[in-house]
Amino acid sequence: MKKLMILAICMMGMTVGCKNKGQVADSDADSTVVDSVLAELNDTTPLPMFLYYLSPQYMQMVYWADIEEPQMNKDNEEYYAEIHRAWGLQDMFTRNAAGYTKMKIDDKWVDIKYIGELLKNPDGEVMYSGELHGRASIPSPGLQYAFVNNKDIPKDEYFGGMQVVAHKDYLSSRKQLKIESPQQEKPMPKTIVQQMEKRYGMKATRSLVCSKIDGRYTQGFIQFAGEYKNAPKDPNRNYKKALALEVITDGDSIYTEEQLGYYDEEGNSTWNADDGGEYCPTFILAAFEGPKGLELCYSHDAPESITVGMYFARNGKLNAVQYECYHSMIDEQTPLWKKDIAQMQKLFQNSLKGNKSPLTKYQFLYLDDDNIEEIWMRTEDNRRGAVFTFKDRKPQLIATEDEKSTLTFISEKGKGCVKVTHEEGNFTSMRLFILKGSQVVERFALQDLDGEITDAELDGKTLTKWEAADYLDKTPSQVYTTGDNFININEE
Repeated sequence: MKKLMILAICMMGMTVGCKNKGQVADSDADSTVVDSVLAELNDTTPLPMFLYYLSPQYMQMVYWADIEEPQMNKDNEEYYAEIHRAWGLQDMFTRNAAGYTKMKIDDKWVDIKYIGELLKNPDGEVMYSGELHGRASIPSPGLQYAFVNNKDIPKDEYFGGMQVVAHKDYLSSRKQLKIESPQQEKPMPKTIVQQMEKRYGMKATRSLVCSKIDGRYTQGFIQFAGEYKNAPKDPNRNYKKALALEVITDGDSIYTEEQLGYYDEEGNSTWNADDGGEYCPTFILAAFEGPKGLELCYSHDAPESITVGMYFARNGKLNAVQYECYHSMIDEQTPLWKKDIAQMQKLFQNSLKGNKSPLTKYQFLYLDDDNIEEIWMRTEDNRRGAVFTFKDRKPQLIATEDEKSTLTFISEKGKGCVKVTHEEGNFTSMRLFILKGSQVVERFALQDLDGEITDAELDGKTLTKWEAADYLDKTPSQVYTTGDNFININEE
């Protein structure tokens, strides 16, 4: 029911977190556009789809609808046509999953393969669709893919976002067109802006050229000031509307799609949450010359959402087939899965010789700047604890603490350090665990008596006291502040 309401609200255009649908008529007109495009393809040539890529292990077509075909009932009757159409698009991709064998990276297509479907998280719970997570450690429901050849894996440390993938039948029946992005910002041609101002009787406040396609088409947008008073009346969108136009020009031919925003009483316009009153650019990720004209894969990225779909330039209009307005999850905390907790408890208990008190609470640490959290866990009485890191989503024990030791966390210039100090009278022992890329890369230990280093070693190799002192001078020293914000592992 929660997902149904989210879909309904987004389709009604009553929240600016989702991009409003481009057609200004009612939902029947929207449906006609989608139906006409799908009829053109006769459902025999699967449309391109979009993979959300966070890492080579996280390449997914993230679901936006339920897996089961929706059935009409009294709760969804008003929106059933749109809900079913969203499901139908997703179902087309699901049925043809194995046929999507190419992914576009820059200007080339690389081989990929379908490896399965993910529906539940590691705790066995069904996941919400329509959400994009910013961490590779947080799964999403959908179709999973992998590279066929390791040489095709992007070398960039981060290569995220939406990537176009295509079915073999689609690529064999289309000509791919080159997309060029402007080196610097420039407005849409003045004559085009003036034509649109005359057509709508509104003043343009800004415009932007976003791409040049095949050296022929110019793609961009025009944003207008004030209320769009001639917008057709729609009982489901009973508010004042702002207007922006998606525009593609081809010589004297102009193709447009109206994008309705919200216009408030203070004279402010907005199309997406937190857009600051400026319409966000739409990016063309792939372009093709199809049997009946231009076909474009687009991504409209806003502060809290990403909308993906296709444009079909036909008869002076950009007919849009919107796949989904995904909600981009912001500042999410990685869940600590039950299986991981069990493994960390086991590693901790195996390290103990005496007290077997369980770990009951945890907090995340960010020590080595690799966007993968370290985890500090403690017993209920705070007398014992352990620090873990995750490499390839597998917990590894770094260090433990007890009532006789002190933990210090250090983070500096992309390196992390866990320092364990044990003092007893004039005798001090210290261990350092240097972290890089979510794993321990160096282990240092020393013993000190009355301020004099008596023993020291680095990764099992004995050091002189001068070598040890020199090593300490070069290690990170900026203390990482933790606070007392522990989470109880039994909290839901």
